[in-house]
Amino acid sequence: MLRTKVYRPFSKVLDEKTGRLSAIVSSESVDRDGDIIRLAHWDLDHFKSHPILLSSHNYRGLKNQIGEWIDMKVEGSQLVGEAKYYIKEGNEEADWGFNLAQKGRAAFSVGFVPDMGAAKEIMIDGKSAYEFRGQELLEVSQVTVPSNPQALQALKGLGSVHPEVDLLVSEMLEDIEE
Repeated sequence: MLRTKVYRPFSKVLDEKTGRLSAIVSSESVDRDGDIIRLAHWDLDHFKSHPILLSSHNYRGLKNQIGEWIDMKVEGSQLVGEAKYYIKEGNEEADWGFNLAQKGRAAFSVGFVPDMGAAKEIMIDGKSAYEFRGQELLEVSQVTVPSNPQALQALKGLGSVHPEVDLLVSEMLEDIEE
């Protein structure tokens, strides 16, 4: 079972000319579904042999691979990576993704396969959720609207997003609060 979780507290462009970026892609904070991913239990072996940066978890098209992760590691309470976008190589999706990152509008989501035998069912605000204690990272995607509550609040706080995106974010925040 493939799962995805989104996080967007920090990203920093390292080199505009080569399309390099540093980002926190996951943490142990409670996500929108109430789940927690324990960072000490990430299996990064397969990912490191094929460290792709996708657009929106879309596995079907070659142009959806907008870059690659040069480095990915657990640092303290965060999963952090350094990506290289495939900019100026004929992939408009990669160019646009990096453009958004330069504007501070990049959000990232981890695509992973959880070890459900190691997962622990937990209750968060009266709702059933999981504490993942074993998961294989498959890919990390740049996405448009993050599901992490902290990231949604940050996006809402920008104040200059398109009205439809603002409405979608407001609805997602309401769902979290219920």
